[in-house]
Amino acid sequence: MSGFFGIRLARHLKKMMKYMRYVFNDHFILVCVFLLGGLGFYYSQVLKTLPENFVWGRPIILVLWLVLLQIGRIATLAEEADKVFILPKEPEMNSYLNRSMRYSFWLPLVMLFLMGGMSMPLVVVSTGWAFSTFSYFIVMLGILKVSHLRLQKYELYQVSSKEYYQWFVLWLVTSLVAIALSLYVAPIVGPLVAIVQALFFFLVLNKKEQNVSLDWERMVQKEKNRLHRIYQFIHLFTDVPEISSSVKRRKFLDPLLSKIKKTTQNTYLYLYARSFLRGSEYSGLFVRLVLVGGVVLFFLEEFWISMGVSVLFIYLIGFQLIPIYTQFDYMVMTHLYPVANGQKKQAVSKLVTILLFVAAALFSVFVLIALPDVKEGLLVVLVLAVEVILFAKFYVPYRLKKMEA
Repeated sequence: MSGFFGIRLARHLKKMMKYMRYVFNDHFILVCVFLLGGLGFYYSQVLKTLPENFVWGRPIILVLWLVLLQIGRIATLAEEADKVFILPKEPEMNSYLNRSMRYSFWLPLVMLFLMGGMSMPLVVVSTGWAFSTFSYFIVMLGILKVSHLRLQKYELYQVSSKEYYQWFVLWLVTSLVAIALSLYVAPIVGPLVAIVQALFFFLVLNKKEQNVSLDWERMVQKEKNRLHRIYQFIHLFTDVPEISSSVKRRKFLDPLLSKIKKTTQNTYLYLYARSFLRGSEYSGLFVRLVLVGGVVLFFLEEFWISMGVSVLFIYLIGFQLIPIYTQFDYMVMTHLYPVANGQKKQAVSKLVTILLFVAAALFSVFVLIALPDVKEGLLVVLVLAVEVILFAKFYVPYRLKKMEA
């Protein structure tokens, strides 16, 4: 069964690699560089203002590391048909799930390594210890994550929610104790406590699993939920067949649609606007990007970084909205409309312009609140307005022409 998991894993990774080239495109990487640069600069400035032996540093790190340990779910790659076809192999599923647990460990470990490394300056400021103690902390966090995945494996068996909750509370308390001892007593104490916790969980849960059967329904459903979260993230960058967009009535938005005059010249504008307001694909993407950009801008106090981030987010929002142009190409009736084909381009350009002005207005509010100099804030507002106009006038027609080529 371990080899069977390997076959499924290879198929899964091949599928993910196909999507990753759309996720990690030039635009996303550029935004990440600016965001990380801005946040890193802001973080370094905050650290300089903190006194030695900062009292609140250790509690902040403790809570942060506990939250980071929640990242990463066991990837069983279970499928609906397994409840019938793999059921006879249940006695051999332990090797399958152990392989699954090992695979699920590496991505959380990378996240723990990166975020743990980023939090080390605060640890140094708060404790006075050297950066070399990071090795103790990362070993501790890695072992605690192994215990967490072991507990997730146990949840796949026919155990009650109450029993799993009790084990989770035990894991959470012991993890908190391990992190607290490493921060308040000595860094080496944390890994020792984590090892004891891991041995206890593995020995006891292995014994308990021998007396219960797998809950196939739960295992399949949890894997579906895990994949759905991954596809939702990928869906921010490209179409994902596994994600079906939903349509909602949203009657409270009807006044916005009523402002569009029902004339032949506005046929496609009304169609695209209605699709945006009542569909979840583009409206959800727009709202998420505006919220993320707004939150980031709210905490930026540096003029150039704030301008760069706001300009990038406006470009990213506009770039992601342009594909709405092909939203109705599959519908035969739209090809029979007695309207000029050029009206589609004008409608998309107008809709994108309106939405970008809305996003720019919201970003402007956050920028004016965050930046200490009002003149600098107004300059950012002006730059955003110019960017929206140039984007709609030059870039949108260029992209639409390229899409039709």
